[in-house]
Amino acid sequence: MDYPSLTLGHPDKSLTTIHIVDLKLNIYGLEEIKGSGLPVAAVIATHGRMNKKEQMGYFAQGLLGEIEQMSKGKEKKRDVIVVTLDQRNHGERTHDRTANLAYDQNERHLYDMAATVVGGCHDVSLIIDFLAAYLFPLGDRVIDEFIATGVSLGGNVTWRLLLSEPRINVAIPIIGLPFTSFAPYLRARAHKMGLAWTPPLYPPSLRPLLEAPAPPNAYRGKKILSIHGADDTLVPIKEGQKDLDKIVKEAEQGDVKVWVVEGKGHVVTGEMVTRTAEWVWRWALQA
Repeated sequence: MDYPSLTLGHPDKSLTTIHIVDLKLNIYGLEEIKGSGLPVAAVIATHGRMNKKEQMGYFAQGLLGEIEQMSKGKEKKRDVIVVTLDQRNHGERTHDRTANLAYDQNERHLYDMAATVVGGCHDVSLIIDFLAAYLFPLGDRVIDEFIATGVSLGGNVTWRLLLSEPRINVAIPIIGLPFTSFAPYLRARAHKMGLAWTPPLYPPSLRPLLEAPAPPNAYRGKKILSIHGADDTLVPIKEGQKDLDKIVKEAEQGDVKVWVVEGKGHVVTGEMVTRTAEWVWRWALQA
């Protein structure tokens, strides 16, 4: 992926690095909102498998630049910052590189990725719990909206958060699938490699987690923009189409949109950044 292109040519916003105990976070746009008394929306942007938080920094810069551009001359109800972090066993948190590889080099691929998704959700919940305390210990600013977005593995984390974290109500999963589609698409990946979907590839102990259906209307009221490449063969939309159709059907009109980009595979494009910015502006920032 061409991550530097995701800035869309916008000037860099400020970068502030903090640690919530041992969890290192990069915060984009914090200096720019000083002096404002508005509440704050925090976009938590999670990266893909084999990537790191710095690559999502380009995405963050483009996102903030696009939001700034589209908000000129308009009233807003919140300021916005973007938070990036290394996923479990990625970037500065890497412990075992093999655990990030696919079936051809790692027979634990299913449960390594499932653990990374679930662990990523725990990390985001930790951020939601403590970010305001670390950024605004005097209580002079309030973070009253948390938005989830992510790419590939991060898109899967975003979908899982929509089920597991009630404080996430606006989300933009990019080239990821609902968690109920996680096992089916990794099964398809295994079959494509000629592997049997049996233990130890798929341990029986994981079935209650991975095969549990979403509760009825689990996504109702959430504002979701799900972005996919039509030619994506790594996380193909066809493996999640049934779940996506059900989510759209159960939602209020306009609350959930599935955008499939023709001619694109497993990539993030500048247009996807722009559409993400529009979704954040519409549902979290616009007065």
